[in-house]
Amino acid sequence: MRVRPMPVGGSRLGGTMSPRPCSKVTCNHAAVATLTYVYADSMAVLGPLSQKAEPHSYDLCSRHAERMSVPQGWQVIRHVVLGS
Repeated sequence: MRVRPMPVGGSRLGGTMSPRPCSKVTCNHAAVATLTYVYADSMAVLGPLSQKAEPHSYDLCSRHAERMSVPQGWQVIRHVVLGS
């Protein structure tokens, strides 16, 4: 997975916090989910966008979150938010 480095905490423009971008290099969409790998357990965890950017996580837009795949033999855990 090719990703761009995440700025910690986003950026401030005009006193408001700008949305974090998708970590995929060629994507300019806003991130809606955070992906974290647990290498020791061969597991990928995808959940709602974390409150702050973490250096070992990847923020993904809805398109990339839906199309995410992992290596053969790995487990995927998808946390979903029910209702709104």
